Amino acid sequence: MASQRGLNRVIVKRNLASCCALACALILSSVAPAASAHAASASSLRVTARGAVTGTITALSGSSFTIQTAGRRTGVVNALTTAAARVTGQDYPYVYGGGHAQAGIASIGTKGPGYNGKRTGYDCSGSVAAVLAGAGLWPAGGGVPNDAGIIAQLLREHLIARGAGTGPVAVTLYDHPGAHIFMNIDGRFFGTSDGGGGGNPRGGAGWLDDGAPDATSRSYKPYHFFPWVLKGSTTAGHIDGFALDALSGDAAVLELGVKVRVTYEQTRSGRMFATALAYPGAITASGTVESIANDDSSLTIQASDGSSLTLLTQDAPQLVEDVVAGDTVSVTYLQSGSSVIALSLTVTATPSPSPTDTSTTGAPTSGTPATGAAG
Repeated sequence: MASQRGLNRVIVKRNLASCCALACALILSSVAPAASAHAASASSLRVTARGAVTGTITALSGSSFTIQTAGRRTGVVNALTTAAARVTGQDYPYVYGGGHAQAGIASIGTKGPGYNGKRTGYDCSGSVAAVLAGAGLWPAGGGVPNDAGIIAQLLREHLIARGAGTGPVAVTLYDHPGAHIFMNIDGRFFGTSDGGGGGNPRGGAGWLDDGAPDATSRSYKPYHFFPWVLKGSTTAGHIDGFALDALSGDAAVLELGVKVRVTYEQTRSGRMFATALAYPGAITASGTVESIANDDSSLTIQASDGSSLTLLTQDAPQLVEDVVAGDTVSVTYLQSGSSVIALSLTVTATPSPSPTDTSTTGAPTSGTPATGAAG
C-alpha cells in the first residue's frame, strides 16, 4: 500500500518562510503527466487577479496540481452542458495540444496551429476532455490522449458504444481517428470545429451552430454514451490548475483526494500560481518533540498540558528530516480512524545549546588530568 500511495504524491522542497503541505490521501487515482509549464514564477509576471478557491486534488505533477470544486448535485447531461458553456465563455483560441497536460486546463500546447509558446487554449480533443471532466466522465486534471485515445479509453470503461445517440436525451462523440473529434450534447454541437466553420471565430472551443456537416461524413465514427450513464448525477464542479513556483514552505506534500483551500495569484496569461494552502477540517497542534522513529515513520510531541500525540509520517518522511528531539513544532494533521496523519510541520523554536563547563583555555575544569600535567 505504501508503494502504491507513493505514486500519488509529489513532495516539493521550499524555503523556511512558512510551511504549506498537502495531505495524506484517502482516495487514490492515477497521476497526471507533468504539465508543460512556463519557467517563470508569478513574481516575475504581471498579476491581474488574486483569490482563493476550495476543492479536492484530482491530479498532480512535479510542477503543478489540479483541484475540482464541489458543485450542486445535478444530472450528467446538465453538467456537460454547463461545462461546455463555461469553456465557450472562456473564449480561448485554438492551440494545438492545448488542454492535454491536465484535462480542463487550457495550456500553451505544442508546436502546431495556434502555438506561439505563450498563448493558452484548447485543441479538439483537449476541449472535449474538458467538458467530459466537468461532468465527472474523465479524470479532472488527468492527462488527455488524442481523439482516438479518448474513444479507446471510454470504450474500455464501457461508457460508450458505437452509433449516434437517439431519444430526447443523448450525447454523441464524432471521431475521425487521428484527425478530429467533436460532440453533440442533447442536440447541440460543441468543439473547436465541425466542418462548417460556425463556431468560435478564433477557432477555439465553443458551441457550434451551423448544422454540423461533418456529423454525416463517412470519415467520422459516432459513439454515444449509454443511457444509464446520462441518467446518473454528479457533484463535479469546475476545474482549476495551479503552478507551484510561488508556494513557500518546508515541504509541500501533494496527494490525491484531499480537500484543500488554495490562495492564488493569476497572471495576464491566465495562469494561476498557488501562494498558500489550507486544509478545511484539519487540526493544528503545538508541542515539543519527544521522539522521532528511526525510520522517520512517526514522531511524538508533548503538548503544554503534558499530553502526548503520535503522528504518522511514513508516507512523507521529508516532513521530519530536519527535526530533532526538543524542537517546538506546529503540526497540522488529519484524524483517519485511529491514525493521526501529519500534513505539515513547522519548527517554531529550537532548544538553546547547553553551556559547557570549560576554563578560559578550553580545558576541562574537572575530571582526569591530561597525561603529563603537573601534579
